[in-house]
Amino acid sequence: MPVSQPTSRELAHIRQRVLTLSDNTHGVFRRQHLSEWGLDPGIVKAMTRRGWWTRMHHGVYVDANLLAPELGMTAVHLVTCAAAIMALPLPAYAFGVTAASLHGQPLQRGLLREVELTRNLGTDQRALRRRITDPTALTDVTMHGHALDPSQLTSVAGIPTVSADLAAISAAARSSQEWAVVTLDAVSWQRPDAPAVLRGITEDWPRLRGIGNVRRALPLVRSGAQTPLETLSRLRIVAGGLPEPDLQVPFYDEVGLIGFADMTWLNWRVIGESDGELKYGSLVRWTWEEVWRRPETVIRRILRARTDSRYGSSRSA
Repeated sequence: MPVSQPTSRELAHIRQRVLTLSDNTHGVFRRQHLSEWGLDPGIVKAMTRRGWWTRMHHGVYVDANLLAPELGMTAVHLVTCAAAIMALPLPAYAFGVTAASLHGQPLQRGLLREVELTRNLGTDQRALRRRITDPTALTDVTMHGHALDPSQLTSVAGIPTVSADLAAISAAARSSQEWAVVTLDAVSWQRPDAPAVLRGITEDWPRLRGIGNVRRALPLVRSGAQTPLETLSRLRIVAGGLPEPDLQVPFYDEVGLIGFADMTWLNWRVIGESDGELKYGSLVRWTWEEVWRRPETVIRRILRARTDSRYGSSRSA
């Protein structure tokens, strides 16, 4: 007697069930997972024929909705990363710009192309040197090998990855000088020990391509920048000849704390806010457009505020 085929309603129910069960692996699953979940692996043919599931690698699938362009480049990139890791016979971890994106770190535009992975060089050196051929070929994946420190490995949203610190360093190695500082500033927020930690990790990766860029960026890293705009503003203002400002200085009135200023030149009695709202003293504000395309206008505004502050102080005296 022929076996009855699942109805559209039953297939839709299976689809939703698999989405739920694979949530902890970023929506990616293998055929063998279907058996473990009490489902017939033969259902793959019907689901792919309908366009509901997409084959990512040999035996590795994902719901097609998770690859929808409207979800954004980052979301699709991370699903692709999860699928590549699941397709490999040995443990692998997100690395570089892929890992930085997974950790939610700011990145320079245009870097999120190929998936970057790393795996432990000590576990199987032959496997790292051996070319992976069809049907398990991993296209658009860059693989790094290194003796990995377990303390630098973690998992985010079901994807094995290197730590936030190593992710920032390996992404900064691929970035311009300014954006390397932006990414490293982000992981250093409110961490006075971050520069020393980052230097230690950098020394452990001396052969990573672009590591020289990281070394040049590290002396410029600070722990007080909350946004990429704040970091880029500081770098361009200092490059324009102004002294380096203090970051996130608290200001008070008779009631209590007003807020924290992005940048402060205390000797000049000048506050700088990157697209900010704080109203205190000689306040200078600027936008992305200004600091990116016309930083000299921001610098002139700060110098004018210094002059006005000195003039106001002398009059009140």
